[in-house]
Amino acid sequence: MTIANRLYAGFAFIILLLIATTIIGTWQVDEINKTLTRVNEVGSEKQRYAINFRGSVHDRAIALRDLVLTESPAERDEFRALVAELKKNYADAERGMAQITSNPDLVTSKEKQLLERIEDIQQQALATSVEVEQLLASDQRQRAQDYVLRELSPAYAEWLNRINDFIDYEEKNIAAGVDDVLERSNGFTMVMWLVTVLAIGAGAVVSYLIVRRLTHTIGGEPEDAVTMLERIADGDLTVETNSKYQDSMMAQVNRMVRQLQRLVKEVSDSSEQLLNSSNELSETAGNNSQLVIRQQDETTQGAAAINQMSQTVSEVARHTNEAAELADETDRETQSGGEEVESTIRSIESLAHEVENAATVIGHLSDNTEEITKVLEVIEGIADQTNLLALNAAIEAARAGEHGRGFSVVADEVRALANRTQESTKSIQSLIETMKGSAGEAVSVMERGKTQASTSVEQARRAGHSLQTVNDAVKRMTDMNAQIATAAEEQSSVADEINQNFHGITEATEQSAAGSEQVSEASRELNDLAKHLSERVRRFRV
Repeated sequence: MTIANRLYAGFAFIILLLIATTIIGTWQVDEINKTLTRVNEVGSEKQRYAINFRGSVHDRAIALRDLVLTESPAERDEFRALVAELKKNYADAERGMAQITSNPDLVTSKEKQLLERIEDIQQQALATSVEVEQLLASDQRQRAQDYVLRELSPAYAEWLNRINDFIDYEEKNIAAGVDDVLERSNGFTMVMWLVTVLAIGAGAVVSYLIVRRLTHTIGGEPEDAVTMLERIADGDLTVETNSKYQDSMMAQVNRMVRQLQRLVKEVSDSSEQLLNSSNELSETAGNNSQLVIRQQDETTQGAAAINQMSQTVSEVARHTNEAAELADETDRETQSGGEEVESTIRSIESLAHEVENAATVIGHLSDNTEEITKVLEVIEGIADQTNLLALNAAIEAARAGEHGRGFSVVADEVRALANRTQESTKSIQSLIETMKGSAGEAVSVMERGKTQASTSVEQARRAGHSLQTVNDAVKRMTDMNAQIATAAEEQSSVADEINQNFHGITEATEQSAAGSEQVSEASRELNDLAKHLSERVRRFRV
């Protein structure tokens, strides 16, 4: 058990004794107070009222006797007034007694019985008083005197006896209460002495155990321990005590002193090493500060170069976007040219088809001119025969003379018609020959146009394929431009990020420079601290 627990237990036991003493004393004092209250305030009051009863009854008995014996009317009036006053005094005491006995806690059954007996005899005695008054009123003094001796005196004597019984009972109660108070007081005195003895014994035992425990814990006198600790506080680590308690505080202080001696030696050696290390750290911090300054300059130059590269990449990205826009426009124009070439191919193919149809028609026309030539030859033969027949008819008309003149005229007309027919036929034949030559020439031209149209169609198709190739190349170039633009934007973003990183490196370099300065300052402070520590350690004597 610890010293604190021992102290708590000892003082708790003493406090419990004091509490028990207080509780018992309070209870005893309360009981004594109740008893004294019952004796002084209740018992004495009831006894005083009973004494008033007795005085009133006794004096009334004497007054009634004197009232009967006196012959003077004036004295009778005085005795009657005295009887009335005594009667009133009895009534006052009776009201006080009734007020007390109305509380069940303040009256006993015996007291109730005695008061009932007093009340019974009181009624009888008062009846005799009334009878005496009536006899006196009827001027029967002798009978009144006889009645007093025979009835009133015994009644009042019994009344007084019963009142005295009540008074005696109250005196016994008061005496018993006083005896109870004395007994309780004596018992309380014994309890107080007992508790005092127990408290003194418990205090002595607790004090002995605590002193023994403290001596064992400290290992000696507290003054010796204080002196030893003061010397240690002053830096004297050569102090040593001899304690027979190996687990005591002073034995542990000896152990602590030995540990402190080793610790101070180690701290002294470490402070020297710390001083040397702080000097080296200060020199290294100075060199590091110069390196950080040079790194800061180079980082600033790199940040400027990265910033310029970022602007160049942004310019390249802008030109690439313009090239992509031009490639998109070229793609649109190439697609439009391809559509025009397709339209041209379709037009040339349509023209070649028309030329082919025209050549066919012209071929048919040449064939028809051959047929017409044959018909013209037949017509020319007919015209020759008609001319011959007209010549024969003219000959025959000339032979006929006058009779053949009309026929001769017809023959001339027929011959003239035949000549014109021959001339027309020749003209038509000449035209047909010219048409045949023109048709043949047109056919040749149509054949050459057809060939040229086929060649144009093939060239247009090759041009369409070339435009398609150009369109594909433009699309690939557009894709490449988009990729280049994306790459340029990514490169620009990366360049910006690198630029930010360079700024971060610059800030970090600045912070590093500040840190180097702080390290230098800390190394100087560490040097001062090492010197101060070395000086403080030297104050210990080991």
